[in-house]
Amino acid sequence: MKKQISYLVIIALAVSISGCKTFPKSGHWELASPDGHTLFSLTLENGMLSYKVSISDTTGEYAVIEDSPLGLVRNDQSFATGLTFEKASEAEHIDETYALMSGKNSHCRNNANQIEFTFRGEKKGKIQLIARAYDDGVAFRYRFPEKSDKVYTIIDEQTGFKIPERSTAWIAPYDTIADWSPAYETNYMCGIPSGTPSPQTVGWAFPALFHTGRFWVLLTEAGLDTTFYGAHLRQNCENGLYRIMLPLQGEANGMWSNTASSVLPWETPWRVIVTGTTPAPIIETNLITSLSEPCRITDLSWIRPGRASWSWWSDHDSPQDFNRLVPFIDLASEMGWEYSLIDANWNNMKNGTIQKLLEYAAEKKVGLTLWYNSGGPHNRITEQPRDIMNDPEKRREEMKKLQEWGVKGIKVDFFQSDKQDMIKLYYGILKDAADHQLLVDFHGCTLPRGWSRTWPNLLTMEGVRGAEQYSWDPYFGENAHRLNVVYVFTRNAIGPMDYTPVTFSNYNEKIPHTTTWAHELALAVAFESGIQHYADRVNAFRSLPQFAKEFLKIVPASWDETRYIAGTPDSYVIIARRKGATWYLAGLNALKEAQNVSFTLPFVSDERARILLYIDGNRANQMEAKEVYIAGQQPVTVRMLAKGGFSGQIVAADK
Repeated sequence: MKKQISYLVIIALAVSISGCKTFPKSGHWELASPDGHTLFSLTLENGMLSYKVSISDTTGEYAVIEDSPLGLVRNDQSFATGLTFEKASEAEHIDETYALMSGKNSHCRNNANQIEFTFRGEKKGKIQLIARAYDDGVAFRYRFPEKSDKVYTIIDEQTGFKIPERSTAWIAPYDTIADWSPAYETNYMCGIPSGTPSPQTVGWAFPALFHTGRFWVLLTEAGLDTTFYGAHLRQNCENGLYRIMLPLQGEANGMWSNTASSVLPWETPWRVIVTGTTPAPIIETNLITSLSEPCRITDLSWIRPGRASWSWWSDHDSPQDFNRLVPFIDLASEMGWEYSLIDANWNNMKNGTIQKLLEYAAEKKVGLTLWYNSGGPHNRITEQPRDIMNDPEKRREEMKKLQEWGVKGIKVDFFQSDKQDMIKLYYGILKDAADHQLLVDFHGCTLPRGWSRTWPNLLTMEGVRGAEQYSWDPYFGENAHRLNVVYVFTRNAIGPMDYTPVTFSNYNEKIPHTTTWAHELALAVAFESGIQHYADRVNAFRSLPQFAKEFLKIVPASWDETRYIAGTPDSYVIIARRKGATWYLAGLNALKEAQNVSFTLPFVSDERARILLYIDGNRANQMEAKEVYIAGQQPVTVRMLAKGGFSGQIVAADK
């Protein structure tokens, strides 16, 4: 702790000496995290800002982000060159707690040290850099503090992230412009050398994971609101320098500008760097919600995370047929799942009406959620209902009707852009849905950027290449085992992920599952989603071994605590999640060969604990139930088949 305090005092002295009388053209400032191990360093030299992020351990201090550029270009002036220092605030210690309705942790702590640095551009306009140092990472954002009713526009951003040489990356290309994208649904490129250019000219997507050889680093953004666009990373990243890229002008059918505009004062989203000596901080971090705006909803009593049956995965036309939807409502009722999702084109239903289906579901004590197209002229997708969610007046009228009908939530699909106006549409839907007590699931959408804290009726988002790919992507079918492991360290680490997991049967024989049944069952715990849509056929669930059905009846969709246990994105992952007093386990094998894994459970006391494990059998489509008793930190050993996995729960601890 002494090291941390010394950094803060040095900054305070530098400010008091310089005051506001001189504006030095060079300078160096440092900010340490509360535990003193994470260090943010800021340098002004020749009118340009750069920063570095380091971690110290018992062997020394190491850069996880090397000297990297900072700066914005506004339509009236540049804040990337010609900068002079004006002042820095006194260091502030932020320490708050907040609750989440769903997510990896129900109670979170926002604990950081923060400083605001103020600079002037060549035309004397002011820009601030707000930096925070956390024990598990660093975040910074820009602010224009002056007041003006004039609208200004950001036309470029120079922010970069310089990854150390010889690092390894797990990163997905940003989607090219098409009717069905960009929606963050390209396959991750796994274990590639950092600095590899994206195969797509449109760049790389967040989140991006790196291993420097000693440390793990995850890049993303948070705190995005209606005054800005969602960013990604440029194609070329020579020498490991990844730079911010704006949305593409061709997105959303070319509607709207790809820049961001606002009056002043004005803040950008946070640029977020999560880091640690193990992958634990990556998987366990709460930085994305901690850096986002607090909850805007007063009454949260109606927001209930849960599990859902879903007919579309196995039968794409089923939402248009009352008789083909009833069995999925029956399944949800049998399994004790809270919801059933009625997907696209339900408004063209035959053999019954949506009102009759709602009445039937209510009798079965199952809540229904309904699909909507987000378009509007910003997409060409014809699936219905459409031309409602994009129109504020029609949207509120529709949501009022849904609330009167007793509908529990909406799934809104096909956004296909990160432009500022699209971010405004997301926010409009979330606010109006909250006013009418509707849960929200976004599909064909952007990434989580902390909105689940601001709008806790947002329970899940897609933004991932999930189980629907079994309908059309042979590569996914062959590589799902590997991608599933990577998602735990990347996409799902930054927020809820509607992958629609736990599919045992094949949508068609052209793209068969190659993961084992135990692997599929484990996804119910491995993947976090405030509504967990179980995607398989009714008969597939009813045909499962009794222990697997019982597990799917009790496994939660929201969690009180999440722990990384073991693994790396190129081998396997084991995580644990707690709901109340019960811990649940999940293990996934990323390899094409079987492996034995041994691990300890740090939350188990010295008392004797009984663990129920659901493991691979002798074949891919076999599972076995196994009881294990351990005391304290006694290791547990599990054998996973090729592309296999396991799940389980700690039932009780014997005195």
